[in-house]
Amino acid sequence: MCMKHNTAKQYCTLIALVALFYLLLMVAIAIFTMKGVEQWRMLMATSALQNIGIFIIPAVITARIFNPGSTMQVMGINRLPGIVPTLLVLLIYITSIPMLNGIVTWNENWPLPEWLSWMRELEEQMAATTEQMLALTSVTRLIVAILLVGVLTGIGEEFIFRGTVQRLMSERNINIHVAVWVTAAIFSAIHFQPLGFVPRLLLGAYFGYLLAWSRCLWLPILAHALNNSVAVVAYYTPSIESMPWIGESVTTASFAISTTLTIALLYLFYRLYHHN
Repeated sequence: MCMKHNTAKQYCTLIALVALFYLLLMVAIAIFTMKGVEQWRMLMATSALQNIGIFIIPAVITARIFNPGSTMQVMGINRLPGIVPTLLVLLIYITSIPMLNGIVTWNENWPLPEWLSWMRELEEQMAATTEQMLALTSVTRLIVAILLVGVLTGIGEEFIFRGTVQRLMSERNINIHVAVWVTAAIFSAIHFQPLGFVPRLLLGAYFGYLLAWSRCLWLPILAHALNNSVAVVAYYTPSIESMPWIGESVTTASFAISTTLTIALLYLFYRLYHHN
């Protein structure tokens, strides 16, 4: 049974566990650095430790402590999604590509005043780190990156953001829309990429509504992992960027069609779980 009255304690427990594992991660990074571990290997190992130690383990332990006997149910991982919602999530991803690419381009080209130039500098630093992580020189490294940056990150971030932060907000009887969008804002801000805040905010809200409507965390995990994995493959195969529909070039027509189809499919997904 969900213990709603202990929400504050759950947040405190979650924060304490995250802080503890963050310190352990810093120790691990220091050890990697002293031993002269190759940069790419260190980044992959750091990513794995972050997702498991900072995201997954604190989320699961917190849910377990305060919801004994119903941990998996509370987090929404006690059952797999059906074929129809899974297919809808896949279709929504495909139809939304031009829309998201257009929003990404718009957000990246925001004119910033001089006093906010640090935002672009921060964006460039994060982009450089991403490029180092995705400097894939072989198929083996591509597979490793898909598993760690794509799949594991999708699992880890959904466990802690939608499976824990959004869940705890909803347990406080906060309006579900508020819970979804506040969690999405935190999710976007924590990536420290201000010129990518809006598209990541929208993705976070999408993941949040998938959970809110279906009560199944595996659906936002699927959507998140798919989005990340395709991005990894796109880095490895730059020619994808010039392909129709899924490439970076977005026309007004493709943006309008993409947005219309995406909204229609989201409505179908909503109706799937709300028949009345």
